[in-house]
Amino acid sequence: MYSYQSDMDTAQSVDFPGFLYYNGDKERQVSEKNRLIKQGDYQHMTSNFEYYKIFYYVAKYGNLTRAAAALNTSQPAVTRVIHKLESDLGCRLFIRSKSGMELTAEGSRFFEYVSAGCLQFFRAENHLSDLLQLENGSISISATETALHSWLFAAMEAFHQEYPGVHFQILNHSTQDSIQAVRDGKVDFAVVSSLPLHISEPLRMKKLHTYRDILISGRRFEELKDRPFSLRELASYPWISLTSESISRTFLNTYFAQYGLSFSPDMELATTDLILPAVRHNLGIGFIPEAFAHSEFAAGNIFQIQIEEQFPERNILLISDSEYPQSVASKAFQKFKNGIFVMSMKIC
Repeated sequence: MYSYQSDMDTAQSVDFPGFLYYNGDKERQVSEKNRLIKQGDYQHMTSNFEYYKIFYYVAKYGNLTRAAAALNTSQPAVTRVIHKLESDLGCRLFIRSKSGMELTAEGSRFFEYVSAGCLQFFRAENHLSDLLQLENGSISISATETALHSWLFAAMEAFHQEYPGVHFQILNHSTQDSIQAVRDGKVDFAVVSSLPLHISEPLRMKKLHTYRDILISGRRFEELKDRPFSLRELASYPWISLTSESISRTFLNTYFAQYGLSFSPDMELATTDLILPAVRHNLGIGFIPEAFAHSEFAAGNIFQIQIEEQFPERNILLISDSEYPQSVASKAFQKFKNGIFVMSMKIC
């Protein structure tokens, strides 16, 4: 805003944008400006940033009380600063009336420069705060096993390479419990792995990733390697699935019903990651996300059963609460530009 040199002997006159006015006396104005510069009294001429900040808020709100509230100080303190600033600058900045504080012509000109400087300072403060939070911030996520293995771990790895100081807290819940954790404000957001989902405002849903489950078997049922099989042909085999209250189980019930079949698994498990070892130990056949099976395929412990009926795609979804205050780290993760986030949807 002002430019000075610290050595008063070499201080140079600065072209002030009309801050000092003495009833239109231009000569006196210039003389007074140069006198103040030569004095080198920065507390008088430049005051400090806090003075300008107070002036900015009074001008912005046109009201001493509102400005004091925004600055978390008292109205008399604000009034004293304005008087001091006017005295230092040698001109009136405001016309005081019952309706509030109105800028004078000089005050309006001064506000142009002060507001530009304040806004830059506020941006710098916010940017620095954001950087600090990304250096040591935290993100709390509730996620299903499928979401973790199919998308979230890879996304966390990519994010952590750029922001290694961010701390993650991961809760492993079902889809319903993860969404409830978002509603209750227990986590920043949820990453879940099922459709259909029926949620309403203020919750929002973002599609992150698409995947398909595959049907797998252990070595016990080698005959299922030979060709594609229909669901009806596979009905006599022992099936493994999640429990009846899970959304994945509902998804399978709907899938089988489309082909006139009921789905009644012989073994029910609490979590998706338990299906793979159960199949590997030849307890039955079951659907799992392909991402779960890579190492077991490579080891030759399991194989994929080809089925005639097309299996629907499923989605990895991010669920957040639009009214929940998000940390800088959480916002950064949700907007992370790693090619993973593909579509946003506002759910009504």
